[in-house]
Amino acid sequence: MIPGRLVARTSALLGAVVLALIAGCAPGVSLPDSCAPAVPGGSVQAVDVPGVRLHVTLAGPPTAPVVVLLHGFPETAATWRAVATDLAANHRVVVPDLRGAGCSGLAPPGTDAYATRDLAGDLAALAVALRLPPATVVGHDLGAMTAVAWARARPGQVGRLVLSGGGVPGYGLAERGPPHLRAFGDAPPGTVERAERPRLRAFLAGFTGTPAFPLDEAVAAYTPSGRLDAAMGRYRALDRDAAANRADPRPLAMPVLVVAGGAPDLAAETVTALRPDRRVVVVPGAGHYVLVEAPGAFADAVR
Repeated sequence: MIPGRLVARTSALLGAVVLALIAGCAPGVSLPDSCAPAVPGGSVQAVDVPGVRLHVTLAGPPTAPVVVLLHGFPETAATWRAVATDLAANHRVVVPDLRGAGCSGLAPPGTDAYATRDLAGDLAALAVALRLPPATVVGHDLGAMTAVAWARARPGQVGRLVLSGGGVPGYGLAERGPPHLRAFGDAPPGTVERAERPRLRAFLAGFTGTPAFPLDEAVAAYTPSGRLDAAMGRYRALDRDAAANRADPRPLAMPVLVVAGGAPDLAAETVTALRPDRRVVVVPGAGHYVLVEAPGAFADAVR
């Protein structure tokens, strides 16, 4: 692979690869094309960055202000569909599947390179490859942690930061976060995928808690071998992320907004040490997945 080289790919070809992989795991079940553009009418590119190929949806006017949307778990780029479609009316929207998720590549063989530092490096290279100006970077759940890592590592690429539903490792996440953070983080590679593959749909449904979440798309995306373990790699990296964050106490250089469902969440609680003047917008009636429960309100908050 040549770092930074853009490789054109059609969604149909990419989708055929994934659907062929999942066919053996779910005979007779028609699952969504998890390699389709995250935005109707958007285009898909495969972008080579050092060590991995990223699957990226681009939509909206090419010269408009740029918004980058980063998903969590069990999400993929497709989880942003409604928000991205709304924002694409007057923004250049960039929606990647993060390393190991959706139709992006896995970490290099023999590594467990899913720390936020690794993902932030992917995104920094992606910004160079796409020649992005300083962007508004929006991260949800584990994507919020990656957004913070990117903003701290390359503040010149991140003009504004929007976080939702994801805390900052090393600044209270371990103490305030749900128990599964520790359980998944302590599980050896492959353990969770082997245990949960026979009941994958029920396992993923246990995270979502709302009928608005695109569960069929999540099942399609996490069915291929190695995809669920890659997601668990992000939990296995949380202690490394926390140590790296504590070793570098610099404040965030850009404005920070937290979009919370119902009440201030982990992002608001844990990012305060890095940006005391962070603002919070609460979307009444929404929960953790405010981006799918109230996408219009979420997009309005980003604007």
